[in-house]
Amino acid sequence: MGAETPVNATDPLPESPSDAECVRQTLRGATRAFDELIGRYQQRSTSIAYRLLGNLHDALEVCQESFVRAFGRLDQLDDPARFRPWLLRIVTNLSLNYRRQRAVSGATVSLDAVAVERDASPDAAFEPPSAATSRPDEDVAADELSAGIRQALDELTAQQRSALVLFSIEQLPQREVAEIMDCSVEAVKWHVFQARKQMREKLAAYL
Repeated sequence: MGAETPVNATDPLPESPSDAECVRQTLRGATRAFDELIGRYQQRSTSIAYRLLGNLHDALEVCQESFVRAFGRLDQLDDPARFRPWLLRIVTNLSLNYRRQRAVSGATVSLDAVAVERDASPDAAFEPPSAATSRPDEDVAADELSAGIRQALDELTAQQRSALVLFSIEQLPQREVAEIMDCSVEAVKWHVFQARKQMREKLAAYL
C-alpha cells in the first residue's frame, strides 16, 4: 500500500465528512478532522460515562481521557467506519475501570441528586437531574428513592449496568452494544433482561 498523501491542516474538510473520512484525514495529519469527531461524540460519550459512574465530574474526566486515548491509538482502528463503537468501547471500559478503582478506594457514588418520578421505569434512574421544583414531602421521598436507586445500581454487575445504559438508555443497536461490550447479541439481551428485573425488584417499594 502506498504512502498517504499529506493533508494541509488548513485545508477545509468536505461537507459532512463520514467518520471514516475524518479518521483517515486525522491519520494523514489533519488534526482538525479529529475535532470533528469530538464534536459528534462528546455528548454521547459523556452521557454514557455519567450513567455508568453516577456523577458528572468523573464522567467528564473519563470522557476527556477517552478522546486522548482514541487519538493516540487511532492507527490501531482496523475499520475507520467503526469509529463510534470503537470509541464508545474505550469510554465504557474506562468508566468501569474508574468505578472499580473508586470502589476499592472507598469513594462514594453520587447520582447528583437525581429525582425520579414515582411512575418512572428503572431506566429513569440514569436520567440527568431535573430542575423541576417540588414540595418538601416530595423531596424526602425523592431522597429515599435516590438512595434505593444507588444501592440497586451498585448491585448490578458491570455487564448488566453497561448493557442497560448502552441499549435501554442510549438506545444503541444491539449489534453495536455487543461490539462495544465484546460479547454476543444474545448476551446483551440477557444482561438487559437481568438488569431490568433486578432494578424492578429492588425499587418495588418505591415505585
